[in-house]
Amino acid sequence: MNMKSVVILRDLLKTRPNRTVWTIFIVSLLVTQGIAYRIFSVVKENELLQVKQEANHIKNRLESSLNQSSNASRIIAFLIEQNLVDAYFETVAQKLVSQNRLVDALQLVKDDTVVKTYPLKGNEAVIGYPVLSDPVHRKEAMKAVQRDAFYFEGPLLLKQGDVGVIGRLPVYQDNRLWGFSAVIVRKATLLKALGINRSGTNDTYLYQLVKTSNGNSRDNLFFKHLEDYNTGIFHREHLELGDWDIYAKLKNPNYIDRALQFSFLGLLFSVLVAIFMWHLSVQPNRLKLLVARKTKALDALNQELRNRALELTVSNKELEQFAYIASHDLQEPLRTVSTFLTQIERKYSERLDEKGRQYIFFAVEGAKRMRSIILDVLEFSRVGKYTEKPKAIDLNLLLDEVCQLQQKNIKEKKAFVKYGVFPVIVTQRSPMLQVFQNLIGNALKYSREGVLPIIEITVERRGKMWLFSVKDNGIGIEKEYADKIFVIFQRLHSTNQYAGTGIGLAIVKKIIISLGGEIWLESEPGKGSTFYFTLPAAGTLSGNHH
Repeated sequence: MNMKSVVILRDLLKTRPNRTVWTIFIVSLLVTQGIAYRIFSVVKENELLQVKQEANHIKNRLESSLNQSSNASRIIAFLIEQNLVDAYFETVAQKLVSQNRLVDALQLVKDDTVVKTYPLKGNEAVIGYPVLSDPVHRKEAMKAVQRDAFYFEGPLLLKQGDVGVIGRLPVYQDNRLWGFSAVIVRKATLLKALGINRSGTNDTYLYQLVKTSNGNSRDNLFFKHLEDYNTGIFHREHLELGDWDIYAKLKNPNYIDRALQFSFLGLLFSVLVAIFMWHLSVQPNRLKLLVARKTKALDALNQELRNRALELTVSNKELEQFAYIASHDLQEPLRTVSTFLTQIERKYSERLDEKGRQYIFFAVEGAKRMRSIILDVLEFSRVGKYTEKPKAIDLNLLLDEVCQLQQKNIKEKKAFVKYGVFPVIVTQRSPMLQVFQNLIGNALKYSREGVLPIIEITVERRGKMWLFSVKDNGIGIEKEYADKIFVIFQRLHSTNQYAGTGIGLAIVKKIIISLGGEIWLESEPGKGSTFYFTLPAAGTLSGNHH
């Protein structure tokens, strides 16, 4: 929201606060609840598609498994049609059962009686059983005849025990119904092929297979759990091979929970927005009085700033404009703000609570810090824009001067600064003084507690460049921050730990680059840091050094 929108909203709240707050609340609520409904619809649609794919997957696996079983029955039916069943039934059936993991037994039903079965062991009870004398079995067998195709009955309790399904294929001899070639598939075998356990559930889905041609009694269910498969997230597929309806149902659908969660968050968001708008409309009157008292002073300051801005537009020197603003136009308002805030604290201290006084303290400190930052930015902007001409600089004398400037800190920390004989180079004196003062000052500032600071400065010739190093035994810096410390205003510690604005190393880097060199850092936390920088050696007058 931009400033213009904030102003319009503030004015609207002033004129019709209650009506505006209610309008914002209702609009926000409608938008969030609309999104919640969309989430409800999309998630439900995705979950319906998920169970549809699962139901179709189970149907395909079941159909594939039963078709494999039916192939065995067709081979046995061929033996009957060719009058070879007596000679080859045992041999062929043995191979078919051993090679087909989805066939538990093969049977021959002549007329209405079971005359052969393989394997015989465990299935003796079915030999001679009049299958078609049972009305249910007859009805299911006649469906195979009517369709003239393989058809499954079940689930049912098998005569030889256990629960399973029976697939029958009508067999004809001399255009007369001879009987049926049947395959027995136990429930456990079928479920293993489908990848479903005996309970018909897993972590995600509930499954059910229902024999639809025999009504909806519990005896027609493959699984005994009593889930309602016509509610929730479910899908049904139909398999003609046995007139089964195959159900897959999502065990724990999420569409309602997801929608309710977002709906609640939307309601909470709408309430918070309404409260915030209401708060804007009923701000304490004392704030209005304070704003009124400051309006005149702010108008005067704004007029002064406008005058300065006009002067800037006609100025031709960018650096002089910036220096003027930093030293006068920007610092003066900060001092004014600090003074006014101090006066407010003194005059209205009895009416301010602890938090109000704390806010004023933070504002004053912020103004002081802003002034330091402005001066540092001014210093940073001047880097590389020196008026002095390059001249011969004795770096030994320059380092002596830096140590004199840092003498107070050196004595306080009992530091030892070591450097040998340095060359005389042709360069600008001020930036070189600033580089060494910053690096040595940093080494003193970030020394380790209880360890006497040792700062060692060296130089050596590397081809066309001088390589300088400033090494200390201070707190060190993590490797990941080695480049970060050269960024303007980048600090690794709070101002409570170490004073400063975080611009010193940025100034050093800008100076080195402007002089045609490079700077980098090698450091190990807890052991110290070494700053390396290079400068062109073309302007060197003498090269004596240690």
